[in-house]
Amino acid sequence: MEVSNQDEQSYGTGCLIAPGLVLTAYHVVRPAGDGLVTVRDMASAAFIEATVVWESPELDAVLLKADPALVGAGMRVVRWGELVCDYPARRPACSMTGFPKAMRRRVSARSEQYVDDLKTVEGTIAPHTGSRSALYALEVDGAVPAEVKNWQGLSGAGVFCEGVLVGLARLVARQWDRCIMVLPLSHLLTVDGFTRAVAAHTGMVPRLQPADLRPLMDNPPDPALSSSHLLDPRSEVVDLTGMSELARRIEQWCKGADRIDVAAVTGLGGTGKSRLVAEVLHRLTKGSGNQRPWSGGFLAENPSHTDYRMLTAASYPLLLAVDLAETRRPQILELTTALADAYDGAAIRVLLLARRRDTWWPALRRHLRTRNVGPVTETFTLTPDDALGDHSPEDIYVEAKAAFARRIRLLQQAGHGDDTWPDSVVADAPRTYGAGIEHAPQQPVIYHHIAALADVLAHANPEFALRDHPMEVLLANEEEYVRRIAEARLPEGTVDAKLIRTLVTAQFLTGAHTARDGQAAVRAAFDAHHHGYGNTAPPDARTLAALDDILTAAYPATDGAHWGAIGAPLADAWLTEVETDSGDEFIETFLQHEALAIEQRHQALSTIARTAQDKPELTAGAQRAVAADPERLLPLAAQTVTAELSTDHARQWLTGLEHEIADRAAHPDADPDTYQWASSLISKAQERTAADRDDLEELIGASLTPETYASDQPSQETGPGAPSTDSRFVLVKPQVGRLTRVVVTFLSLCHLALVTAVSAAGAVTISTKDGDGWVMWMFVPLNLFLHLTVASTFGGRQLGTLVFTWIVPPFTIGLTTMTALMADQRWPPDWPPPWLAVPALLAPGLTALTYAWRIWFGQLPLRTS
Repeated sequence: MEVSNQDEQSYGTGCLIAPGLVLTAYHVVRPAGDGLVTVRDMASAAFIEATVVWESPELDAVLLKADPALVGAGMRVVRWGELVCDYPARRPACSMTGFPKAMRRRVSARSEQYVDDLKTVEGTIAPHTGSRSALYALEVDGAVPAEVKNWQGLSGAGVFCEGVLVGLARLVARQWDRCIMVLPLSHLLTVDGFTRAVAAHTGMVPRLQPADLRPLMDNPPDPALSSSHLLDPRSEVVDLTGMSELARRIEQWCKGADRIDVAAVTGLGGTGKSRLVAEVLHRLTKGSGNQRPWSGGFLAENPSHTDYRMLTAASYPLLLAVDLAETRRPQILELTTALADAYDGAAIRVLLLARRRDTWWPALRRHLRTRNVGPVTETFTLTPDDALGDHSPEDIYVEAKAAFARRIRLLQQAGHGDDTWPDSVVADAPRTYGAGIEHAPQQPVIYHHIAALADVLAHANPEFALRDHPMEVLLANEEEYVRRIAEARLPEGTVDAKLIRTLVTAQFLTGAHTARDGQAAVRAAFDAHHHGYGNTAPPDARTLAALDDILTAAYPATDGAHWGAIGAPLADAWLTEVETDSGDEFIETFLQHEALAIEQRHQALSTIARTAQDKPELTAGAQRAVAADPERLLPLAAQTVTAELSTDHARQWLTGLEHEIADRAAHPDADPDTYQWASSLISKAQERTAADRDDLEELIGASLTPETYASDQPSQETGPGAPSTDSRFVLVKPQVGRLTRVVVTFLSLCHLALVTAVSAAGAVTISTKDGDGWVMWMFVPLNLFLHLTVASTFGGRQLGTLVFTWIVPPFTIGLTTMTALMADQRWPPDWPPPWLAVPALLAPGLTALTYAWRIWFGQLPLRTS
């Protein structure tokens, strides 16, 4: 933004942080005078008047407010951050865009008028540089002005790192021609008036994020007038109630003497685990006395990179939370291994949030101790009573209703509101869904929040009050929120509310790490929604792209993924509705769609299995889908159920799946080998569940790795005859070294030469004795063909216990041996007889040929590092 005060003859740059809200330097605006302050964005021809809503001469910062319809309409609220690591290998690039004097240009060659042009300055900030002056020092890359005075005009520019605003350009260091001093935003957030002003105009209280760690983190959602945003614990709409003692214990654990430690927080869904972590982190980031303030957040499930070693270079103590930890054990192992192997930074604490602890946490804890990842002694258990504390259900409801009303008014004030609501939002909305809540039975605190939000929404929009259940009110508001976004992106009159609901449900089930994943999910959901109408024309590509855009805009990604998703429990309720409306066919059809990648099917099965613990009616569709396509889905389902569900739920799931497999096997067109393999795999999973086994290889190593996702072919380690998902039975390494490739390839070529030689020797002998012996020369290509067939078949897939496995290789070796015995060759007397020596040479050679085939064409890619 251009910022000027013509009367004061001041000019500079401002940073647009929300529609109509501009942050800039105080010395640029000089609001103490009588001059008119104006701003102009890059797309506007004229300056727009702005007023000062907050100022601080001491910090040299000021906050301006202009008409949001004219300045930055539709933009997202800027995120706030700080730099917490000094890790040279991944030091992120920082940038600022402004109007330095050096970029002033003539309008035309002969014109006397000048225009201030834009310049983007890039560089890096080492967090420790300038620490004593409490300023960041940005070291500029690229061209710089010849004179320091030509930097004038860049003051007030926002400095961004990983898309997060971390500072405000203040001045240029005269002693260093490539150094710009930057005011860290952390100074502004310590001033209470600043945070209130930002919240009043954005609908969101600013919170500092570790900007340089953003590729690893899952960030709070953008503010939106949606039920999903209001219920999200990381939105921090409702103050934390109860759990004060538990929060104090976790805070004390964080401040322990150990440099690294890991603990688990377990509790039912909806009891407030994520909200508890957000509160503890908020307390730690304030700091106390001379203690260094903390930083951190929630670790992303699909981070942009996995170089967790950068965490070991943190100059701030870090608190990292891993949600749904029982489903993310491979990532936890990768994280903790990086922390234990190399460490020279501040303290790091890792909190694992899970609904249960069963066997996975004791097994993981023993493993972490062997790796010296801290003492790993603490386990924090959260019950519904802890969330209430000394509050009654009545207190929870009243406080939540006031908090929701306050946040909705802020959102409306910031331009997120819905002008179709006929009534205002009030904290004392009549009790409809919260009636009698003081006598409600013990239940997670989320249910009290749902009732409170439903009453607030139903009062503001009487149409919502026609719903019978509070969750239906929240879903109606969510549907209105998505509808407004869809109407802005689709032709008038073409918005299909039920299709949009199906798409949002699919988005929740599969996620989308890349744009290709998003396209696959949209296509699968579109086809599943229209399933049952026979063969129809494929959807228009432009329509699918618009639907993808709707989902991305409604639920933007909070990490490095293509999009985010609607939050639970709304997603669970919508999934149930979509499944019911489809005649209980959506899940079955959706899971089998060819467009979905393996990891998307895996995530969908995992999500359905967790949701079905509270909504068992969803299980049947998933079980039918697995039974219909066991080669592709059964290994995923078995791993998900045994690793992520409690013992009772896993046993019920596997029993139902066993019945579905048996029913499918009875169909006339069913492949007996496939369903025999499927039945065997389910039996193994049931044995493991019944034994409640917690050995490390099965509970931690069984999870699918990225290499498993490399191919979507069911014939590779997933089909009938494939080994079980237990990692002890995986016989094929994912990678081989270059030396191994050379040695195995050389041995396989020697084997082929031996087969050719012994076959030719037999043919020569017979042809010289018999005039029709030329037929024996046919055995030369025949033997080579058989050996290559065995190698290609076994090298392309694992065949398990099929009869083919035991017959063809011995037959191939036997036929080649018989051909060799026909040769008229003298055999040394001290050697083993030829009928024994030839097979002894052919067997290892055929094995080498098989692995050479796997290396070059099958399952053993070359290791690149």
